[in-house]
This record gives sequence, structure tokens and C-alpha cells, in this order.
Amino acid sequence: MLCSFSALDAWFGLRQAPVQFIYHQGDLASLARVSDLLAFPGLPYADAVEDSASGPGTSQSSGKRYVCSDGSCLPLHPMLQLKHDPGNRYYDARNGIYEKLLAALACAPGNSMSAEPRRVGLGSSPNGGDSIPEQLIFETAILAARYPLSLDQQAAIAAAQALPEQLPGQYQQDLLLLLLDSAHPERGFELLRHCGFLERYWPELADLDTVDHAKDFHPEGDAWRHTMETFSHRKTKDLVLSLGLLLHDIGKPDASANAGRRFDGHADIGGQQALRFLRRLGFPERLAQDVFFLVRYHMMPAALPVLPVYRVEEQLRHPLFPVLLELYRCDELSTFRGPDGYYAACAAYRDWCRHTKNPYRLADGRKRQDKNLA
Repeated sequence: MLCSFSALDAWFGLRQAPVQFIYHQGDLASLARVSDLLAFPGLPYADAVEDSASGPGTSQSSGKRYVCSDGSCLPLHPMLQLKHDPGNRYYDARNGIYEKLLAALACAPGNSMSAEPRRVGLGSSPNGGDSIPEQLIFETAILAARYPLSLDQQAAIAAAQALPEQLPGQYQQDLLLLLLDSAHPERGFELLRHCGFLERYWPELADLDTVDHAKDFHPEGDAWRHTMETFSHRKTKDLVLSLGLLLHDIGKPDASANAGRRFDGHADIGGQQALRFLRRLGFPERLAQDVFFLVRYHMMPAALPVLPVYRVEEQLRHPLFPVLLELYRCDELSTFRGPDGYYAACAAYRDWCRHTKNPYRLADGRKRQDKNLA
């Protein structure tokens, strides 16, 4: 059966997330006999993992997270105790799970069903033990980002003080994947920033809060606010694009002003930082390289209409250049400038594509002088 976030995704009619949660009616020993591909990284929210992403040619991360019925990794939040059998199309919502879920849904901000300004808390722990801080923060951040629910986040914020010095890379990778795959990742990231999680584990992101922007160019606020704003302009939840949006400005805190440019070289700096960040969390190398391309060249589309083709032809031929244009669109719409620069960059890219397909034209549109074409 599907459980945890996967069961909630089915209940809300969402597409399957990159990380799927599966409930196993049995103990860890019986689960280990099911597959030879299981790993046991010691996660607080799953007893075993099975990843389908492996090898140097893989750019996407996905996998299954198994929760045993007698394990210590049962969900803490009542809504996540929901289970779903997709084959028989039924839900297991015993112990008042439906009532808690509907209450959290009714109290969500902006919901017309809201009858009183209360928030739904944790209730009792299903495994009868104390709440595990890293599990509590993991669940609360993703619930806040992924579903239209009203939650009491104070317990997770308080639990952050008891977090361990280090967290498994798999934990951090799963958390990031599920946040970026959500409709409102900024809500989950705000919780992580507020409780100190970012400062401790993802300082590259926490430092964005220290970068003040000129109000003439970025009325939305500092680099952190700007980064969070970009997610509201996504047309898809594509992982490479979403990671590019999250990391595109992480080089600004270490950049210096030069020749009238306040953050000179921040794209170069950010590209290297993005590589280190994704490698540290254990993402596939190809994915890290794809995000590096987006971060390293995210400033280039703005100058594309006036740059000589020979200077940018390598980037134009990159298979991810259309994604780079989409990142540029989200970046621009998060400022006062609007979409005009994006449209100009798209027009220049279309011209280049047309010219490269024309045997009588050079890539910059000039006529070929090769007489053999006559």
C-alpha cells in the first residue's frame, strides 16, 4: 500500500512524486527478502530505500521508501498515517485520520470552509515514543509546501534545537526533492530557514538572506525573497529547472562589486557552489552538471540579442538551453522588469535555430560565400 506523502498525493489527486512511500505489512527481515536492491541508510522516516537512479548517465533522482508496520519510522503527523491501495482504490483511514485531515484542510488560510482560526497539531505519536526532531521537521516542511493544509509548526521549530550535527545525505536529498516537487516550496523553505535548519545544513541558501538588493531592480526584497518568488512563476516542477531556480543566485554573497556591477562574477561563483552543494547531498553527477550549466549561464540570456553568435554558440547548442530560457523568464518575472527581455532572448534563439538549419546562411544570419552551394 502507498503511505505517508504518497497516500496524501493520491488523496489530493497529485502526480506521483520523485520519492514514493510504500507501507510494508511486516518486519524489516521480511522486507529484506523481497528485494536485493534495498539499502538501509538509517533514515527517521523510512526503514529501507530502493533507488532507481544510479550510474553516471542518470540525471534524475527517484526511488521508493519503505515503512514497516512494526518499525520505528511510522509517521508523526496524523495526516501521514493515511494509507492507500491503488489497485483496489481504497484508503485506510482508521484512528480518525479522515477527521484530522479534513480539519487541517478546512482551517487552511484562504479556505472558505474555515470555521475558526485554529491549527491542527501532531496528536499522539503512533509508535508510542518521543518525536524524532529530524523526522518532525522533515514531515512538517513537506506538508507545508505540498498540501493546502493548516499546521501548527511550532513543535518543528522547537525540535530544530535538538537536531544532530550531521544528517544523512539521503535525508537531505529526499527533503529537497519533495520540497521542489511541491506546489509551494517556498513555504517549506521558510520553515527550514526560520528554525535554523538552513544555517546548519544548507548554509549556501541561508546566506542569501544576507544579500540586500537595490529596490530599483529587485523590489521583492533580498536575494532570499527573490529566490523564493521565482517558484511562483514555474510552469512545471521539472527538477533541473527547480534546482536551477533555487541555486541561481547562491554566488552573490561571495561576489564583489566591480566596474559598476554589484555582484560581478556571481554566476561563475554560484556554478561551482551549486556543484559542491549537489555532490554533498549525493545527487547524480549528470544532474549536478546540468544544474551547473543553468547557474553558470543564467545571466547570458539577458545579453543574447546583442552578443556575437560566436561567443555564445556553445551554450546555444546545449540541449538545456530552452530550460535556461525558462529559468531566465522566472528570474525576470520575479523583478519589476517583466517579460520583455525574455521575449527578446527567445526571438534571438529562434533566429539562431532558423539560421543553423538553412544551408545558405551562417549561424549569425549572414549569407554563405561558399560557391559550391550555388
